[in-house]
Amino acid sequence: MPDDSTEDSGLLLAAEECPLEDFEKYHSFTKYERSIIQRLTAHGPVLLRGGRGSGKSALLIESYLEIRREFRDSIVPVYISLRHLPLLRTEGDEYSANFCRILSREINKEFRRFYNKSFPITRDVGALLEALEANARELRRRIVLLFDDAAHIGRERPLEDFFDIFRTISTSRISCKASIYPGVTKFGVRFDVFNDATVIDISRDERKENFPEIFIEITRQRFPDISSRIRASRSVGETSFATIMGRAVTGNLRSFVFACNAMREFPSVGYPELTKTLLELSSNYFWPLLEEVAPKLGSYEVLVEPAQEIAQLIFSSCAKKGVSYCLVHREIMQRQSKIYEILEYAGFISKREASRAMKSGGRGVVFSVNLCNLLEVTTGRRLTSELATQWTEGTDDPYELHVSNPDYAKIQIPTTGTDYTLSILNKPVSTLARSNAYPYGLTEDKISRLEEAGFKTIISLAEAEDDEILRIHMIGPQSLKRIRDVVFQAIWM
Repeated sequence: MPDDSTEDSGLLLAAEECPLEDFEKYHSFTKYERSIIQRLTAHGPVLLRGGRGSGKSALLIESYLEIRREFRDSIVPVYISLRHLPLLRTEGDEYSANFCRILSREINKEFRRFYNKSFPITRDVGALLEALEANARELRRRIVLLFDDAAHIGRERPLEDFFDIFRTISTSRISCKASIYPGVTKFGVRFDVFNDATVIDISRDERKENFPEIFIEITRQRFPDISSRIRASRSVGETSFATIMGRAVTGNLRSFVFACNAMREFPSVGYPELTKTLLELSSNYFWPLLEEVAPKLGSYEVLVEPAQEIAQLIFSSCAKKGVSYCLVHREIMQRQSKIYEILEYAGFISKREASRAMKSGGRGVVFSVNLCNLLEVTTGRRLTSELATQWTEGTDDPYELHVSNPDYAKIQIPTTGTDYTLSILNKPVSTLARSNAYPYGLTEDKISRLEEAGFKTIISLAEAEDDEILRIHMIGPQSLKRIRDVVFQAIWM
């Protein structure tokens, strides 16, 4: 069947969409990240916490591949992404039944592929645990379950069910690991996050000495053309480039890759090019990201507008003070924690300290702010070596945001409801067209063909069988994968 799959190869998708045979080609890991991978392959339950594009999926997948390479005689790894609609739309016993069915099917695939044996498909947690234990004894191997996309903002309804199962099936023979987003609080009454798992925060802190290392490696490996231009630059060296650009995106790997893609159009690398790139990211990446995120947040969708207003207040205030950190009073954090979780998820801010004394009294949380949005509201809108140094050194005098701030008091914070339905599911398929909000979106031709075939909403496309989509003229296996990837990225964080 003809397949017009020659679309933009610069598509930025999550690590779980990268074919395993190409994974090593596009991913590299620092010494610090290798230590995290080591903990993911070891005994004991682990929760890997980080924002969007911070590299959680890549670490889980690399852990899976490393176990396959180095420890297959003693460990059975199973990597599973929990991006399944039944898990998104159910809770209680129905969620548990769907979870057990999906997980046991993935385990069965792994067993049949590598051990020439079957694993029973079950919808019962007790039966699942019994089968896991029996197979671990028979194979004389520990089983490591790597759960990706386990929990995030807007998908909190089934969280207690997930963590209850996570705790139940974590034993001396069964090691459970899961990736979660910042701010997940609904662990349930039976799951004690401090005793039932080790939590690893993977945000990359610019205050640490080895901060530029991963960004230097990514540039060398994935963007050799940019790397060569940096080496030829008179104003920006390799370390300074990695420090500035890594700090500009608060250490977020996916945003850094997006920035490097934007820089490919420039014949050289200097402060004028860095300026253009940061401003491009601010207007065409970070602000549109809030538009993309909003319909995925369920009852928290109403908080996106005030989140944007608060972000603008923080950036303009930091710009006036000439700093790149803000200190938010803990009373604000207690009242509007979800707003700051949304901003942290979207990469506008990144938590650096949980508690610091404020000059005017009380304590607060320290956040670094991304330099892209900060530059946008800075006088002159131009990055210089002096400004870069000023922004990338020190957190001693951050901008302080208090409850008494008059501009903050003007921002209306709506009350969230109890409806957890994600509005993205009922949006038209045309929403998936390529745009600033959906840079990975579908072409107009694909959208037209899907609509003509009767797929009017995103949920109708997400629930369609592969055969239904493949029957559409000029859509073959590669285009089907592209469509699936885009739908997944639209629905899930």
